[in-house]
Amino acid sequence: MKRVLAALLFAAVLIPAGVRPSGATFVAATANPNTTFSAAADFNTVAVTLTDPGSPLSGSVSLSANAASNRGIASVVFASAPAGTSTWTTACTDTVAPYSCTFDTTAVADGLRDVRALATDTAGYTRADVVANRRVDNTGPTVSTTDPGSPLTGTTNVTSTATDAGSGLASVTLQYRLGAGAWTTICTTASSPSTCAWNTASLADGLYDLHTLATDAVGNSTTSAQVSNRRVDNTAPSATLTAPAATLAGTITLQSTTADGSGSGVANVRYEYKPSAGGSWTTACTGASTPFSCLFNTATAADGLYDFRAVATDGVALSATSAAVTSRRIDNTAPIGVTLGPVAAQVQGTVALAATAADAGSGVASVRFQYAPAGTSTWTDICTDPSSPYTCSFDTTTAPDALYDMRALATDNAGNTTASTVQANRRVDNNGPTVALVDPGSSVSGTISLSGTATDPGGVLTTTFEYRPTGAAAWTTLCTDTTAPYTCPGLDTTLVPDGSYDLRMQATDNYAHTSISAVLTVQVDNTAPTAVDAQGANGGTAGTIDALDTLTLTFSEPMLPASIMAGWNGSSTAVQVRVNDVGANDTLDVYDAAGTTKLKLTSATQALQLRADWVSATASFNATLVRSGSQIVVTFGTRISGAVRTGVATTANMIWTPSTAATDLAGNPASATACTETGALDRDF
Repeated sequence: MKRVLAALLFAAVLIPAGVRPSGATFVAATANPNTTFSAAADFNTVAVTLTDPGSPLSGSVSLSANAASNRGIASVVFASAPAGTSTWTTACTDTVAPYSCTFDTTAVADGLRDVRALATDTAGYTRADVVANRRVDNTGPTVSTTDPGSPLTGTTNVTSTATDAGSGLASVTLQYRLGAGAWTTICTTASSPSTCAWNTASLADGLYDLHTLATDAVGNSTTSAQVSNRRVDNTAPSATLTAPAATLAGTITLQSTTADGSGSGVANVRYEYKPSAGGSWTTACTGASTPFSCLFNTATAADGLYDFRAVATDGVALSATSAAVTSRRIDNTAPIGVTLGPVAAQVQGTVALAATAADAGSGVASVRFQYAPAGTSTWTDICTDPSSPYTCSFDTTTAPDALYDMRALATDNAGNTTASTVQANRRVDNNGPTVALVDPGSSVSGTISLSGTATDPGGVLTTTFEYRPTGAAAWTTLCTDTTAPYTCPGLDTTLVPDGSYDLRMQATDNYAHTSISAVLTVQVDNTAPTAVDAQGANGGTAGTIDALDTLTLTFSEPMLPASIMAGWNGSSTAVQVRVNDVGANDTLDVYDAAGTTKLKLTSATQALQLRADWVSATASFNATLVRSGSQIVVTFGTRISGAVRTGVATTANMIWTPSTAATDLAGNPASATACTETGALDRDF
């Protein structure tokens, strides 16, 4: 009994907390009643076996274990820990046989891990089973694709590099695609670095992308960064030569039309030529950038017929040759035997010109006839003849009269030119001299001398001076002169009646061309001017000489202002008026603005008689003087000195004796005959 109690007490002590006693009663029925328990572990009947999950592990892995206990299994806990450690991390738990669950390996770090199953029975007893060093691998490889460059043609090697620190590489696949199309595998290898021979020859030209897909042993995969827009070009470019001119000379431009589709583009165009009769092609020049034209100095080739072609090369050295343009003549030799037929020393009107020229190459295209001012190189085309015999009609009236050099200029079909020997100093003369008669003045008297100018490139032979009554039909010759300066002794106007006359000058050159000057009209006046009237007018206070009063002196014709006052042109000018106190018959003279020089309006010995007592002391006035036709008008201004009377009433008309020093426009001096104021007696001022 004591043993039973002791066993129960011992069992009670060993029952884990939370495990209920079964209530069973143990009866010592052993045949060996003396059997004893040495440790509590002897009561653990749990057995567990973990099924090896394999290695490597990736993603979700199914774990399973067999577990049993006399008391029954309460749970099986699956866990993992870094290999060789006891840092267990629960993966999953199952409480119902068969014991299994899913292990999410992505929840732990990649690497070697120990995996265990920990079984616990209903009495709390546990046992574990561990499978060591199982690799967890959820990380794809590291992969890169080496850029093969661009453009690509034919078969090219494409290389990629991949590494995997986990389960190791399983495969490395290189792929390409055109544009946004599907990826196509170039090759697959199991090692790195891997190199594939990519045959692009069967592909359409265009821009391709490349990448590498690396997969490790558990199926993790990584795609490399994309190598984009690598151009595949397996098609040669096209080229069409722009036909050169039929005849070529000097430096010319060679050009073509090229295309390269979706390829790498044209890199250069080489232009070649060869003799049309046969021979090898020679490079003329190369265009290295768009528009791929270049300059060819044709002088580097002998004159003759040549074929030309263009060879276009693209960025991958594929080339295409254009169709040849044949039989283009290179001609750098100018025409020969170019002569201008004789041209007379002096020409006028329309002149027939002729020339000869020859060219053994491309042939003469035209002959131009030209002239230039003598001694210069400023050539002007007269006319052009495209065919032999080469002739031209030169209308010399289209060129100003002058000395000219003349030549013929032959041009061949290649543009080469040769000039004939210049025939120098050929005079074109279609016009009379340039002639001008010097104006003798609008009004003349006595004997007048005539002169004029006459010039002509061909020389003046003679000049003639003529006159006629204005408007008459016939001209009368006065004189002739053959030597410059051209003058005529004179026209004695006293031999013709006063009136209007026309004058002109004629000049004749050495080629019988005559020119006439512009006609000048003069007034012949041999009659002396006379005093016609003297009138005073009040502008201020009546009966008093004061400001704004006027005195008008009228001649029989217009007078020369400068003969009255030196330098005067007839326009309004400042003067002084002096009224002399001479008792009952005061007189008046006009002086210059300074009051020092008497003007030639009144006689040197007899001033203007006012016929009244206008001043009580000799008075001077500022005034203005102006000519208006045949009248001289004096307008009084402020009084400078002296004293004037007021309320004067005249008793007789004024008497004016003009100065004989005053002349008309023809130079005739005024008559000294006095005139008396006309009209009714008035107060004058």
